[in-house]
Amino acid sequence: MGAATGAPAAVPDAAPDVGADLRARMRALSPAKRALLAAQLAERGLLHYLDSGPERAAGDPDAVTVKQEALWRLHAGGDDGDFYHAGIVFRFGPRTDPRALAAAVSRAAERHEVLRSAYLADASAGGSVRVRVLDAGELPVRHLSLEAADEDGALRRAVESALADGRERFCLDRPPVRCRVIDARPSAVLLSVVAHDIACDRYGLRTVLLPELCSELGGGAAEEPGAVGPEDRQDGGPEQLRLRDVAEWQRESARSGLIAEQARRRARVLRAETVLAMPDHGDRAGERIVLRIGEQVGPGLARVARAAGTTLFAVVLAAWGSVVARFHDRDEVAVGCCTSGRHRPELAGVLGNLANTLVVPVPAAAGRSSAELVAVTRDRLVEALGDGDAPFETVFGALTGRAGVQDQDIRVRLTLDEDDGQALPPGCTGVADLDFGHAKSSLSLELTTEDAGVRGSLAYRPADVPQQRARELADLVERRLTELASGT
Repeated sequence: MGAATGAPAAVPDAAPDVGADLRARMRALSPAKRALLAAQLAERGLLHYLDSGPERAAGDPDAVTVKQEALWRLHAGGDDGDFYHAGIVFRFGPRTDPRALAAAVSRAAERHEVLRSAYLADASAGGSVRVRVLDAGELPVRHLSLEAADEDGALRRAVESALADGRERFCLDRPPVRCRVIDARPSAVLLSVVAHDIACDRYGLRTVLLPELCSELGGGAAEEPGAVGPEDRQDGGPEQLRLRDVAEWQRESARSGLIAEQARRRARVLRAETVLAMPDHGDRAGERIVLRIGEQVGPGLARVARAAGTTLFAVVLAAWGSVVARFHDRDEVAVGCCTSGRHRPELAGVLGNLANTLVVPVPAAAGRSSAELVAVTRDRLVEALGDGDAPFETVFGALTGRAGVQDQDIRVRLTLDEDDGQALPPGCTGVADLDFGHAKSSLSLELTTEDAGVRGSLAYRPADVPQQRARELADLVERRLTELASGT
């Protein structure tokens, strides 16, 4: 999952305990006085001190996040295909016992409610969407045996099987997650996980679920189900955040707290005319043009980022946005920046779809030096990251005046995956993402970093963007990245 990482350190404008002190004082005030103080803090841009972020909610809230509700309504309206499915395959060593792996998955379902949650409309609450958490046994772990000549062949065959699983429709009144343990010994043992986006994304499966499984499997050497490891290796506990805790905080904060303030601020900053209007023919089939990026481009872009006091993401965003803006004769263009949504430390262990798309206006390069372009883009990205709790659906809906917004509605996107170079957890010998053949938007620059280099492709929808125009854009992006890397 691509992420706009590297947010700058916040500038301290008060002592670190101010927020806790204010929250304690607020609890002692009458409702009328609390409302008055909150309004005064909002006027001064200090409302964030009253919001401590997601916390474990009392009882069992049944709220869903803004993204989950949008996804449920799309599904209920008939948009229920594999465009909204995320899938991944994990490969483990041949000594891994398939029964131990299945048991580890079942225990993960006990820790992470999202793996066993169903989503229903509540008629008593005006048809709002609610989550219902089922028993851990409601997540079946299927088993499959197949033959493979080697571990790479096992991974390929497991991907084929998982794609078939992933193309089947989910019913959201049951947990929309499919897990399959695949016994391809003596080559490998594998696990495929396919989930609807309403449950979780690939980033969470890779960064939360996989390390937990590897920890329980003891580096892949568990020979018997009982040898997976002691209970104290399991994450969780009574204070572990659940996705519905995040949803409860998000809903409350969107009404009167930090998220409401962030959404208003984004609405003041963004202009509707920066949103590129492109055809939408409803065909999400995607094509990719592999970019020809020289070996020296990655290190060169990294030097530019260091000189500007920013991240590689900001530099790539400046290049991509300026190319699109100039190609379409715009002064600037809004780019959807895909983030993991895990900028708060308390969200690190939460399994779920926390991804958020930031809307960042990027200027054309005309009349600006490369350094100026990167600096302007950096500052605008910093502003968007500072308001990163505000859901894309809320921000983009206010910007365009449209209801029922979804991620693909912003036609120009950027993802930069800086995780590919990280070592796999002990016991896991390979990971493969499932590609269902879609493009997430009309135009998307999808890059990864590897061994200090940058590689990637321009993804587009042929139904919306003619192939020739896509190739022209790809050529321009290659040229712009090379120019930035060389300091021109």
